[in-house]
Amino acid sequence: MLRARLYSFLAWAFVTLWSMTFTVRIVNREIRDRLDAEGKRCIYTFWHGNLFLLLHAFRNAGVTILASESRDGEIMAQLLRRFGFRVVRGSTKRNGHRALFGLARSLRQGRSVAIAVDGPRGPAHEVKPGTLFLAGKLNVPVVPIAVASKHAAALDTWDKLTVPAPFTRGVIIFGDPVTVDSASDEAIEAGRAKLNAAMRRLTLEAQELAGAAEREPHGRFWERVRGR
Repeated sequence: MLRARLYSFLAWAFVTLWSMTFTVRIVNREIRDRLDAEGKRCIYTFWHGNLFLLLHAFRNAGVTILASESRDGEIMAQLLRRFGFRVVRGSTKRNGHRALFGLARSLRQGRSVAIAVDGPRGPAHEVKPGTLFLAGKLNVPVVPIAVASKHAAALDTWDKLTVPAPFTRGVIIFGDPVTVDSASDEAIEAGRAKLNAAMRRLTLEAQELAGAAEREPHGRFWERVRGR
């Protein structure tokens, strides 16, 4: 526990200070604002590797996020709490039912949730069906979110965790809500395919808006930063 507190604090300090160096443009903010104004809760979805840019931009938003129950997941859970998020522990591989129950409880209490739809272990940029099951079961919309930065490093992890270069510019874009008619296998698969396409389309749009450069391996990160 002490290890998790220490590492989460160091990560929080790093992400906070790093995020203060770049600017972030939020596109289609009215989608989120409209849902908030109508008092509607929803499921926000993002790619696992895009979390860095989202942490500071949506701090203290009151959103519930899923974190795994692994040892590293405890560090992540505490990091998320430091940024003002509520946390539910679990994953599709460990205590999946508990994770879904926790997310469902937040939605029923009127709080939106956010899920990395290709987690916890990939494959990257491939939507898992659990989110669509939850949406169909509780009749809540799924709002896709995509992220891009003009200059960034893709780390050597399964999700290619993207760290924006300092003093660069980033884009966060909200997509139109995806609805799921029911929790049937057919409805879930149809929703999964629709969400997958929307997430990939939004990712390309975000990259275009940010003027994103081709991602360099993390070993050439500072070369990219110096050439921004």
